[in-house]
Amino acid sequence: MKKTLQFLRSMKFGVILLILIAVISAAGSLIPQNEAPMVYVRAYPQYYQMIFFLQLDHVFTSWYFIALTVMLCLNLTFCSLTRFGKIEKNTGSLKEKAFQVKAVSQLSSEETEYIRNYLEKKKYRKETRGDTTVYSGNEIGKYGTFLTHLGILLTVIFWSCAMYLPVVTDLTCMPQETVTMEDGMKIYVDSFAIEDETGKLDYSSVLKIILPDGKESELKRTSVNHPASFGPYKVYQQTYGTTGKLTVKDQKGNEDVFYPESKDFLSADGVNGIWYDDLYPGYIQDEDGHLTFITSTSGHYDDPVYVFDLVTDGQPERMLAFPGDTVESGEYTFIFEEPVEYPGLRVKKSPKMINALLLAGFLVMTFGLYITFFMPQVLVAVTPEGYTVLGSKPETMRMTLKEELRRRNRAGGK
Repeated sequence: MKKTLQFLRSMKFGVILLILIAVISAAGSLIPQNEAPMVYVRAYPQYYQMIFFLQLDHVFTSWYFIALTVMLCLNLTFCSLTRFGKIEKNTGSLKEKAFQVKAVSQLSSEETEYIRNYLEKKKYRKETRGDTTVYSGNEIGKYGTFLTHLGILLTVIFWSCAMYLPVVTDLTCMPQETVTMEDGMKIYVDSFAIEDETGKLDYSSVLKIILPDGKESELKRTSVNHPASFGPYKVYQQTYGTTGKLTVKDQKGNEDVFYPESKDFLSADGVNGIWYDDLYPGYIQDEDGHLTFITSTSGHYDDPVYVFDLVTDGQPERMLAFPGDTVESGEYTFIFEEPVEYPGLRVKKSPKMINALLLAGFLVMTFGLYITFFMPQVLVAVTPEGYTVLGSKPETMRMTLKEELRRRNRAGGK
């Protein structure tokens, strides 16, 4: 049991957890997240069942990803506490050892005095016992591994907060229109494309984010797993849709645009008008002239067809229309336009301090790594016979002191 607990709080276990989280995160970056099930069925016809079973369609909220993150936080907490508790103990043991070792580098009394003066000029802390003086340098270096583990812990915690605390809102917006959220933030959708220039499925929007205080972003492109960010907001390309578009004109030349839904009745007098049924991506016509509508497709609607009932004096007549067709009913003229492709967007608003705290955690980790590798603690025990260097990386100090002695000798022993 004791060995199990030691392994669970060991660095080896922490590295294993980090590797697993990195692999799962890579899968979450490659596979679109939180899409409708049919998106995965169409995109991964051979693997969609495995994707659903392993919850790779929402990997960052899956039970095992959350469990791995919690275990990593616990591992880093125990590692940090253990290392912090050992810091002073190890430092004290190293200093006691420094007072007991014999001089490795034998020097003359003048050279020994030169080394003492050099270390004192460098502001090394000193402690003397009998004939031995121990100089301590880069004492902050002993906290390097502790700060590194603490920084990783803070980064994971704040990254988790950034992942799970944001307020999420799903919305749709037609191209060239603006949608306003409850807090006053606005999104203007300049354009939306299902396919890129080469005809490959792309699902990307070009939009502008307008903050509640009126600050506007430049036009930003957002696509699956590549959100557009501005202020505390991130806008993701979540889904898409295609809808019919009708331009309605009256006899005076006034016109308006409608995006009708199934069973909408467009009428001036409540008697004559159009009962809108649906828009289909295409159709198949057999030899007898019968039409079979295509009910679903991916990408553009190649041969869109409108289905509706034209109501005259209360009597409906089933009809079809294609983009560019015109139908008159009463005082209105209905023009069937090309279908409109529009994005479904997911907006995440993070708490204001999350990004700053996440950056702070990363800086603590970076500082810990820097002092671990470039500012290791060093002890120099100086006796009348010479000196000995101790520490985690004593080679650098040995080379420095040897170079100082060579410089002294070249200057004539001064």
